[in-house]
Order: sequence, then C-alpha cells, then structure tokens
Amino acid sequence: MTNPYAAYQQNSNHIESKEDLLLTTLEEILSKLNIAKMAIEEENITLKAENITKVTDAVLVLQASLDLDNGGEIAKNLNDIYSFVLEELVKANLRNDKEIIQNVIDILTPIYEGFKEAKEKLNESG
Repeated sequence: MTNPYAAYQQNSNHIESKEDLLLTTLEEILSKLNIAKMAIEEENITLKAENITKVTDAVLVLQASLDLDNGGEIAKNLNDIYSFVLEELVKANLRNDKEIIQNVIDILTPIYEGFKEAKEKLNESG
C-alpha cells in the first residue's frame, strides 16, 4: 500500500496550487469510487477493496488537512461529511454494496463542483 502523504508530496510537485491539488484529489476519489462500483459489478473483490482503500486514505488526508480552529462552519461541516463518508466506505467494502458507493459519489460530487467553481471565481478575481 502506498503512503498517502508520499503521494501528496509527489503530486504537489506537479500541481500549481493547493486548489489544483484539492481538485485533483477529489477527481481521483470520484474516479476510484466508480472503479470500485464497476469491480463489484464484475465481482472483482480485490479491485474493489484496493480502490476503496485508496479512497479511504485520500479522504483521511483531506480530513486531516482541515483547519478546524480557523476554518469555521465550513471546516466543521467538511469534517462531518468526511467522517460520514469514511463510515459509508467501510459498509460498502464489507457488503460489496455499489449503492452505498453511489451515495458517497453523490455526496462528494457537489463538494468537488463547489471547490471547482470557487477556484474559477478566485482565478477571475485574481
């Protein structure tokens, strides 16, 4: 298993900003969730478990990066969402449940889209 922090460090050298890194991470999470769903459909339990593990690692890194002291309500809400997502990923992995994975995708997609829109507005104003 790869070290999520090492992957973060490696990726941060190739990405221009923290915003880009966040978006790239969320894109990878959504991609791996879709792979996990496909793996369940194809009864490829190893591939499913590998991708859910990678998503779990990435969500843990996102959660650990939150500034709960200074991030206000947004950081608290994201922390709660990430905790819920982690619980759901455990259930999905144990039950081979692609519907739970789809629910996680449905939860994380608007977060990704919101960050993407915020980055675009930041770029327009900067």
